[in-house]
Amino acid sequence: MVYVFSEILEELSPKKRVFAALKDGKADRPPVTSIGGCEGTLIVDVQKATGIYLPEAHKDPEKMAKLAIASQGLTGLENVRIPFDFVVEPEALGCEIKWPDKIDQELTILKHVYKTPDDLTWPENLLERGRIPVVLETIRIIKKEVGDSLPIASFMAGPFTLGGGLVGASNFLVWTLKNPYYVEKFVEFSTDIVLEYAKAQYSAGSDIVVICEPNASCDMIDPRMFKIYVKPALMRIAEELKGLRVLHICGKVGPIIEDMADCGFDGISIEESLNIGKIKPIVGDVKILGNIQSRNLALNTPDAVKEETKKALEADVDLIEAGEGILLPTPLDNIKAMVETVKEWKTSPPSL
Repeated sequence: MVYVFSEILEELSPKKRVFAALKDGKADRPPVTSIGGCEGTLIVDVQKATGIYLPEAHKDPEKMAKLAIASQGLTGLENVRIPFDFVVEPEALGCEIKWPDKIDQELTILKHVYKTPDDLTWPENLLERGRIPVVLETIRIIKKEVGDSLPIASFMAGPFTLGGGLVGASNFLVWTLKNPYYVEKFVEFSTDIVLEYAKAQYSAGSDIVVICEPNASCDMIDPRMFKIYVKPALMRIAEELKGLRVLHICGKVGPIIEDMADCGFDGISIEESLNIGKIKPIVGDVKILGNIQSRNLALNTPDAVKEETKKALEADVDLIEAGEGILLPTPLDNIKAMVETVKEWKTSPPSL
């Protein structure tokens, strides 16, 4: 990535800066964002500051939009991102969701309703099911509010993770060893779901679509399984999506980092502390988002967050952000510390 000294290049708007970072254009400094990760961007402090709370905002596009915009305004992060949970697609496809009664709890899948590929039936009205219409309307509302000043990122489960969400992750992982045909059929079905939903997000106004595959990390499956089951589906998704797209995989990804880069996404979002200098030659032009530890961002002091952020900047991470997303209990002051450190960062002026 080429960062040009800010006295020579006029300071960019957040949207132009993020676009430049992902497209390998010239930027005045690295963006500090919340594009990748499975945990989203919303924190308890923002809910308290706005008086808008979960879980109601999961179901109401006006409330979701207000929280997302307020989150950007209060933190200073250089994008808006929705939704705030990871189970929109399984719910729309019939799974039962557990709704928490506290503002610092995540939504989870309570009941998986699929058992074999025979249960897979294409939903003709996919974009009208569950909370998918809520998410799409939220994107439209945000687009009207922020215009072209801020990039809008939206995310969804990747096909391997979504397949596991439909039948239960444990069952799905067993299938990778004992019933590969079942895995193939569920991934194929889920890939079609992802593509239709992702294209609808672009149409609604999203600038960046993020595909999250936490179940595809090397903590869950071995690299050979990634090549067999996950990589072909991700390559198809990247090929068919025409807007900016980012791939996120939580946890251990060192052994599959080259495969991730080969999938065709503009950026890869990583959570673990990889040696960025060593993986840069491997990923080539694909941009790296991360790799501030989300847990550290939530639990450390602002000064410790600043030091970790400086290390990421020195390692030449392309877009600085919490690798797994921002956890709900994260203090606002810690996010501000990360943001301020990046915004104060100056690279050396180029030789003229």
